[in-house]
Amino acid sequence: MVRKGTIAILATLDTKGAEVDSMRGHLQTLGYGATIIDIGPLGPPACRPDHSNREVAGEGGWDLSDLTQTGQRDRIMEVMGKGAGKLLSRLFFEGRIDGVIGLGGNQGTAVSSMAMRALPFGFPKYLVSTVASGNIRPYVGDRDIGVVFSVGDFLGGANPVTASILANAAAAVVGMAEHGRRIAIQPGGRLVAVTALGNTEPAAGRAVRLLKERGYQAVAFHASGAGGSAMEDLIAEGLFQGVFDLTLHELAEEVVEAGAYQPVNPGRLTAAGAKGIPQVVATGGLEYLCFGPRESIPLRLRRRKTYMHNPYNANVKLSRGEMGEVGRVMAERLNRAKAPTAVMIPLRGWSVYGAPGGPLYDGEGNRILVKALKDHLRRGIELKEIDAHINDAPFVDACIHQLIATMERKGAENHEP
Repeated sequence: MVRKGTIAILATLDTKGAEVDSMRGHLQTLGYGATIIDIGPLGPPACRPDHSNREVAGEGGWDLSDLTQTGQRDRIMEVMGKGAGKLLSRLFFEGRIDGVIGLGGNQGTAVSSMAMRALPFGFPKYLVSTVASGNIRPYVGDRDIGVVFSVGDFLGGANPVTASILANAAAAVVGMAEHGRRIAIQPGGRLVAVTALGNTEPAAGRAVRLLKERGYQAVAFHASGAGGSAMEDLIAEGLFQGVFDLTLHELAEEVVEAGAYQPVNPGRLTAAGAKGIPQVVATGGLEYLCFGPRESIPLRLRRRKTYMHNPYNANVKLSRGEMGEVGRVMAERLNRAKAPTAVMIPLRGWSVYGAPGGPLYDGEGNRILVKALKDHLRRGIELKEIDAHINDAPFVDACIHQLIATMERKGAENHEP
């Protein structure tokens, strides 16, 4: 049989050797080879790896013996994850793998997911985990990792339950490798990133439609922590030529260090400026924090104005002091921008619930944030106040007009002889 490709398998081979052998067999049946990477720092491998745990630790900057002798389990896992990520990246750039699959319990899931996050968006990534029925956000972060719960535990080799899960996982990653599509940067410079939440969805929807009508493509990102972080990563990779950061909610949670939507990666509102990409920035969702059910709100915040978006999502008002600090940090980050940047302020509210008369509206708090912006923004960054709500058509139209005019001006400058 002619080999169709190669899938990397990440696992702790001292405890998962039998499962790895089973996975390799499934891949071979489907016409794929396997590159086995031992991410287990302890014990001899139960099957022979193509890349040893000693090699993985070395990629992470440590001698394996020295690493294990630290006794710091979190440090050990972090080094193994970093090393495996570097190894996977090299195999990817050399064209030696077509996908990756990880098998593990808690520790194996942690190391495998750290490693997978080093690979680009669109590359096939799949994780079979005993802990995938719980909160997997710490593992997945802002990457496109497919995850499936193993149902049964990985003990003593595949059993009637896990055998099915492993076979299906092999088929899934092979299907991605054969029929999936990777993100490609298109020539022409007409791709725009847009941020949204349910509270700003009408504005985001109109913005996407307007951009398409003008011949631009748009990608919307849900500003729920992972979405904004993924957008920042893709901006840094050069995918976008313009940004309409309508919904900066994640910046508020990053600054206040509270809320369920804190950015997966710190540094929200920095990539476009560093990359020199035109951006129009609005204040969508900056007046509140998001939490889960009401009981998930920290005790120190429970006396604040709160609106239940649904039974599982609580919106909690920022204090006026926090609003001022968010405005200051927003200005500080925008001041580093290397390309034309404009801040657009809707004077009649920044979200559905933050409209005048709404449960989270505080006109004085909004004014405090805007004053902090005006006090700290450097010259050259436009700030425009528009007498409309953030979801009103006149506000969205003004933002898109501003962005397109700036992008076209920059495009013309780039093509000057």
